[in-house]
Amino acid sequence: MQQKEIYLLIISASVTSLIFSISLVVILILYQKRQEAYRKEIAKIQVEIKEQTLKNISWEIHDNIGQILSTLSLYSHKIYNLAPPDLKPKIGELQDIVHRSITEVRVLSRVLNTDYIKSVGLIKSVQIELERFQRLSLLKTEFIIEGEPFFISDDKEVILLRILQEFFSNTIKHANATELQVKFLFKESILELDVKDDGIGFEYGQESGSGILNMKNRAKLIGVFLNLESKLNQGTELKIIYKRKN
Repeated sequence: MQQKEIYLLIISASVTSLIFSISLVVILILYQKRQEAYRKEIAKIQVEIKEQTLKNISWEIHDNIGQILSTLSLYSHKIYNLAPPDLKPKIGELQDIVHRSITEVRVLSRVLNTDYIKSVGLIKSVQIELERFQRLSLLKTEFIIEGEPFFISDDKEVILLRILQEFFSNTIKHANATELQVKFLFKESILELDVKDDGIGFEYGQESGSGILNMKNRAKLIGVFLNLESKLNQGTELKIIYKRKN
């Protein structure tokens, strides 16, 4: 074999090897992109299933529990009219409890319903939640809004609210907190959410519960920055940064 042919064979082998390597890299990149797209689609489907579940629960609360309480209210009025004078004050107290329960059931039904959240928006939905906590004496709350609010798509507002609701739920269930502060800071194209409680907190490495995992997964789904910090007996703070795309 002549030297020229050997050179051509080496070049051919090198080019083939290079093409193979490039093809392999491209295939791997495409595979990773498809895997990432698949994971995002799965996450999106999971969120949609959860939202539909919450909507169904909302309907059940409104239609069933709400109807039962309304019937109880009706009967309490009949009993009040027939009761002797000395029992009327006690029955009146019962009526007040039933009326408050009807109000709370209606509010709870609304904040679980995706359609209602989309109709009133993120800010109003958060305000409704915090007012409910105050009425039920669960937490002393503070809601701060700074800057000029800008448009955020309905779907992203729902996910942001669900992240906040998850934090609220953890605060009420586990933190033994008495105060909760929620701050919305609107800048030109950025919304910074800062939420903190004065609860017992937790140590680093103990934040792997399903609620916190749900928050992180939802944040990834809409591409927002999320950071959770906590110290024992010093409370927990959640920071979210949403960047509006122009």
